[in-house]
Parts: sequence; C-alpha cells; structure tokens
Amino acid sequence: MRSGIGKNSDLVARIEAGEQEAEAEFVQRYTNGLKLILLKRTRNVHLTNDLVQETLVVALRRLRAGELNNPDSLAAFIRQIAINLSINHYRKEKRYVQQSDEIISLHVSHRDYKDERLDGCRARELLEMTLNRLSMPRDRELLRRFYLLDEDKETICKDLELSTTHFDRVLYRAKQRMRELIDQEKDLKSLLFGSVFSG
Repeated sequence: MRSGIGKNSDLVARIEAGEQEAEAEFVQRYTNGLKLILLKRTRNVHLTNDLVQETLVVALRRLRAGELNNPDSLAAFIRQIAINLSINHYRKEKRYVQQSDEIISLHVSHRDYKDERLDGCRARELLEMTLNRLSMPRDRELLRRFYLLDEDKETICKDLELSTTHFDRVLYRAKQRMRELIDQEKDLKSLLFGSVFSG
C-alpha cells in the first residue's frame, strides 16, 4: 500500500477516476483521525462511529464529483465535513445550541446516552494517558492540538515552525506511533474494540 505521504494529488485523481482501491486506501488513511476528532466533540463512541461512516461517504461522493480543487487541503476538507455533520446532528437532536460558532451543551435529555457518554469520557482519559506515553514531545503536542483540541493546521504549523508538507509527514508518523501504543493498551482497546480504533 502507498505510504499516504505526499500522495494526495494521486489519491484524489484515482478516486475521481472511480478506482475502488483508492477509495479503500482513503478510508484506511483517514478513519482513525476522524474518530479522534469526533470522539472529542461527541464524547460518545457509538455516535462517533456513525458520524465517521457518514463523513467518509459524503467525502468520497464529493471527491468522485471533483469538488476538491486543491488536493493539499484534503485533510482539512475531510475534517470540515466531519465537524459540519456533528453540528448538524446536535441541531437535529435539539440538545445543543449554537452560539458564536461554538457548540454549547444544555443538558442530556435522553438517558439512553448516559452510558455512551461515560464511555466517551473514559476513552478520552485513556487517549490522553496514551498520548503522554509518546516519547517525542512534538508528537504529543501535534496530536493533542490537532485532534483533541480541534486547532487548525495553519496555527499549529506556525507555532511549531512546520511547512504544510512537513506537518503532514510529522502527523503521519505521530499517528503510527500512537497506533502502536494503543495496540498495547488493553483497557483502551477493550473500551473501543470494534469502534474507535478497529480495522
């Protein structure tokens, strides 16, 4: 399989051409990052899974239609779709309000979500603990800021003095190291088995 680094243009072109292998590569490359982003926003493992699937479907449909003009912005393109879908979900649920472009929790109106929310909070705690085990400070900072704190790529690049290309390379390596640690965490894998880091 291709490494995924510096291959955005190629991957997008192959998806536009209808290549199923490219779509499978796309899903494998971006699923875990999406799950981190959405878990941070929803605190709900099951909802995160649903939104990830919806995000991938929407993103692939738009990529097939040639809606992405700049392949270098592929990660931001997918991330924005995920965020928009999560916002729309909570608007429909009428359990959140939108104020100054931030989602503000009002209350939990469905008891059915209590256990899932507790699982989501526990998963976040374990992810934070696992992040702290990464040996390279830059890996910890980059993953926490980009996935858990939802900071934009441009801000992080400026603070860490990275070019956008170097950012993608560092992020890819950091995610690989994080995945290796998650594979060693029995509690985290047990909590999220078949959901946040499956596949």
